[in-house]
Parts: sequence; C-alpha cells; structure tokens
Amino acid sequence: MDASVVEPIPLHCLGGGQAPPDLGADLLRLLRLPSEALEKLWQVLVPCLAESLSTETEQLLDLFCTAYRVDDDDLALAVKACRFVIRGAARLDLPEGALAADLDKLCPADPRVKEIVLAGYAPAKEQLRREILMAAVADHGKLLVGVNVRLDTIQASERGARLQLPVAVLTLHFREGASGGRVTLQVLPDMMDQLRSSLAQVLG
Repeated sequence: MDASVVEPIPLHCLGGGQAPPDLGADLLRLLRLPSEALEKLWQVLVPCLAESLSTETEQLLDLFCTAYRVDDDDLALAVKACRFVIRGAARLDLPEGALAADLDKLCPADPRVKEIVLAGYAPAKEQLRREILMAAVADHGKLLVGVNVRLDTIQASERGARLQLPVAVLTLHFREGASGGRVTLQVLPDMMDQLRSSLAQVLG
C-alpha cells in the first residue's frame, strides 16, 4: 500500500462520515497553547460554538491571544476543529463515550486532547441542544423568545376625562428563521384575567 495514502477515519460525530484530512492535526494544536491558556480555553470556546461568530467573539479571541501570547493561527485552527467535533456530536446527541472514541481515533498519540475537549462537553452539549431545538421550531414559524410587561393607567383622552383605566402594555419578542422582531399589545384587565386563566389551564 502507498504510504502516502491516508486511511479514512469514520467518526461518530459525523454519523459515520469520514473525518476531514487536517482535523486531527488541528486538534493537536491545542497542545501548543501554554498551560495558563488551556486552563481558560473553555471561556473562549463556549461562545465559538454558536451557529455564527459575532464580532464580540472575534474580539474575545484576539484578547485571548494577546493575554496568553498565543499564536493566532494555532488558536483559530484549534478552536475551529473543536467546534467541528463538538457541534457534530451535539447535533447527534452523542454521549461522551462516543466523542471520546472519535478523539482517540483523531489524536491516538496524545490523550490530552481528549481530556481538554471532554472537560466542557456536557454543558456545551446541553446548550447546543437547546439552540438546535429552538432553531428547529423557529424554522416553521414565529417562536416566542421573550416577554416584557408594563402597567399603565389612562387618565384621560380626547374621548373623555377621569378614565382611570389600567392597561397592561405587553411586548412579545419573537424569532422567525434567522431574524427576529417584536409586537406590542395593550391589554385590558378582563383580557389579562382571560390570559391568566388560559395559562393556568395549560400549565396545569
């Protein structure tokens, strides 16, 4: 067999698919980070697991490199590789053992990579699973993601004086696909009572 031919590495986090050629090497870049940086790695890795990286996250990575004198390329490629395997494992709801087996295949010569990645996998997986579920719902319509309530009193208007009418101002924040929005409603007391009753029935 040609020694230059790389044997395919099937991964659980890819549903049995083959690992990209440089994935293992990029994960090993974690070991180039100083020990102080490795202790704080998950502080920058968690925000990098989001579906898209924000400007704030990119700035956090820059600060991390400066603070711990980390090479930009080493951190970028290592974080990208971690993100790839962790998001893949979370998407398929893999247990730690399955991800550990993948990491053993990718970095068989050094178990420290597995230890680093698994250290924060459980809470990261829980967070990613919530995001996946919310995105799955939002793909098919508006998803309520926040509620703000303020109580006002209408004292008077051009329609009449001394009204003294309590009105709840209800703002509903929603997500629809990749975008979001909000709608604000004025709710009279009788409708608030109906809303309270409906919620009580739903929640048991």
